[in-house]
Amino acid sequence: MAPVPAALDSTPFMDSLHRPLLMLAVIPFVYIGYRFCRTIIALTKAIFIYVIAPLFYKPNLSQYVNRWTVVTGGTDGIGKAYVTELAKRGLRKFVLIGRNPTKLSDVKTFLELTYGCRVKTYLFDFSKDDFAPLREYLSEIDIGFVVNSVGVGRENLERYGDNPEADQQILRVNGLGAAEFLSMVLPPMERCGGGQIVVLSSSQGIKPIPLLAAYSSAKSVLVFLSEAIDREYRTISVQCLTPALVATKMVYYEKGSTFVVTPENFVKEAVNTIGLTKKTSGCFNHEIQMLVYHLFPWTILKYLLMPIYYHHRKRMDKIHAKAKHQLIARSSAKA
Repeated sequence: MAPVPAALDSTPFMDSLHRPLLMLAVIPFVYIGYRFCRTIIALTKAIFIYVIAPLFYKPNLSQYVNRWTVVTGGTDGIGKAYVTELAKRGLRKFVLIGRNPTKLSDVKTFLELTYGCRVKTYLFDFSKDDFAPLREYLSEIDIGFVVNSVGVGRENLERYGDNPEADQQILRVNGLGAAEFLSMVLPPMERCGGGQIVVLSSSQGIKPIPLLAAYSSAKSVLVFLSEAIDREYRTISVQCLTPALVATKMVYYEKGSTFVVTPENFVKEAVNTIGLTKKTSGCFNHEIQMLVYHLFPWTILKYLLMPIYYHHRKRMDKIHAKAKHQLIARSSAKA
């Protein structure tokens, strides 16, 4: 058989393609390995913070016993659970800021009778009140510990712009209001030697969430602001919590479940993380749920999450329809 002419021999050409093609074939496996390693690292960190560390570490709260603890949103949900847990752990001086005088009075009485606390209350609506008087009031207090948990939810999951009034209220309270409050407590805290701030953001503030555009955007402000403040103030430590669903009135869950934790259980775990991490979901359950952010890229995950939010919207619509039906039934019965 006659030899193949060198000009027609394709072997050198194929050899030149072999390495690039091999590299292209390896890239997907490298990326999958990278996502897997990220997930394993995040899981290991979660196990250490929420399972191992509490066995030998407790946050040092004794340094705040003789200073004031200021709490926004302390009459319901996570804020109220924080007040109770901090009182259990020895803090005895509280300033509660809220818009409902009856609830403020109830929490004040509870703290005074149960734990012998000194409690001051300040009636304030973050959606419409003037911030200047509150700023002046806080400037005269020796603030050592702050829990910034003020926030409002919405009755339905809607597109941004479908309910402008609700969107504006959420942005004003959860974003601008909560941010303005931080600017009030920082000067007196620094002047009196620093302290600890806990900011309640949300897992929905980590990435943009459809049907929750205003809420997601407002909570993302707190994520960025918390990290920036923590770097700016040497004597003030800022921890930002990004929880998933907690059984509060805001999300229309009355009881805990597999994926929904109670405020009390959430706060008990969250307080233990003070001094260990500056940004976390707040409890082991939610930290496990957040592993999906490490396992999947956002370009894919944002589509995987959509059915969950549409399901949640249907659930909320059913709750409101049932409540409306019950209201009509009661009105008819009275008539």
